[in-house]
Amino acid sequence: MKIEQKRVRESMNHSRIPVSIFDHLQQPALVLDCEGRVIVWNDSMERYTGVPAEEIVGKGGYAHGKALFGEACPTLANSILTHSEAGSGHYRLLRHEGEELLAESRIPAISGSAVVCMAAPLYDTGGRQIGAVETIREVPQDRAADESRGMPEEQVRILASSLPDMIFTLGRDGTFTQFFWTGGWTQGVNPEEVVGRTPQALFPPEEADFLTGAACRVIETGETVSETRSFSWRGEERSFQVAIHPLHNASGRIAAATGVGREITREIACEQAGRLSSLYLDLLGTDIYNTSMVAATIIEMLRDRLSGEEAELAQRVKITIEQGINVIKNVELLTALNKHSIRLEPVDLSAAIRDQMQRYAGIDIRYEGGTCMIWANPLLEHIISNLISNSIKFGGMKVRIEVSVMETADTVMLSVADTGIGIPDHVKPNIFDRFSREGSKTPSGGRGLGLHIVKTLVTRYGGRVWAADRVPGKPEEGAAIKIIFQKC
Repeated sequence: MKIEQKRVRESMNHSRIPVSIFDHLQQPALVLDCEGRVIVWNDSMERYTGVPAEEIVGKGGYAHGKALFGEACPTLANSILTHSEAGSGHYRLLRHEGEELLAESRIPAISGSAVVCMAAPLYDTGGRQIGAVETIREVPQDRAADESRGMPEEQVRILASSLPDMIFTLGRDGTFTQFFWTGGWTQGVNPEEVVGRTPQALFPPEEADFLTGAACRVIETGETVSETRSFSWRGEERSFQVAIHPLHNASGRIAAATGVGREITREIACEQAGRLSSLYLDLLGTDIYNTSMVAATIIEMLRDRLSGEEAELAQRVKITIEQGINVIKNVELLTALNKHSIRLEPVDLSAAIRDQMQRYAGIDIRYEGGTCMIWANPLLEHIISNLISNSIKFGGMKVRIEVSVMETADTVMLSVADTGIGIPDHVKPNIFDRFSREGSKTPSGGRGLGLHIVKTLVTRYGGRVWAADRVPGKPEEGAAIKIIFQKC
């Protein structure tokens, strides 16, 4: 026997502590001297670690920690010797009574199990500390299983029942220890029958292998796995967003893998449909735009060769084609406004009005005004174009449009009034809503995309817009759209 072990045993015997008690303990036990060297390594500890006493007795440098946990680390007995805080680092303190410590190890033992350690100081008859004793015991498997759940079973069930997602826990053996899926019943899946079975009993082979492999990787490495999976299941092509996380027990050890599977089949289908719709609209819009521009150019050339009533008819056709072009531009503009922000800059309102008046040559548009700078951007032309186009749409080619601008110290009010069919009072509050009807007698059954864009742009400019009567109190004599802009 080593000299150090003999010395401590003699000291313990002199202090009337029978040293043989440690050899006969059913629990694995060890004794360290004040220098942290192993003095006692009982038979139970030998069986538990597989390390014979003769290979470790007399050794320091945390050799006992390596034998127990696979790494040379201080144990609870070292905390007794150094009077260090056992509740931090490798241990979670459970109880501290006098000088005795009871704590759970945050590092799994060499056996792979969570363990609870108890340590206390040893004294000789003179009251001098001669070492520290430590015993260990494994946490019962049923307790470890309870801890791996992470929260009370009832709480999990309540939470899971309120969510449409598939929520599951996979143990180290690859079986489901928990499985919740409210929507599973509609798919012929009984969640209660899944518990205790492997993913192979529920999913196609390739997807089952993915879940099993991902759970093993999460448990072994502690990393998180997140993937979108698409596969044929129960006669349908399905897609799931799956995220799997490590689940720790009270000792800090990874006990299982827990995951959430959210079905996104409809979302992916909608996204694909949206992309196709955008593609078709882009192609259709481009073709119609190009065709309309060619037609407008031809009509313009024809009008120059005509006179009188024929020239007037050609002008009407040209304006009608340009209104169709304006619809295409509105659709593109609305898409752009939903994706991008607007940067304001000084813009000449009067110049924008006169540019649009030239586009609608042949229409009776009256405006007198000088330079007027407001906070806007180049998209201001779409506001004026839509207002003029709206007046023509509901007033015809013979409509008279009166544009006026009134300035104050900080604002500018634009008014576009026409002699068309007017806007009934009950329609005015919703006239700028997308797809709402622009009047009670819309000749073409059109909807308010143009005025919706007007409101969207004005709001982005920090202004406001509303509908009124050209002649106050007489909606049948025409409409007026009024806009407040911020003055530069």
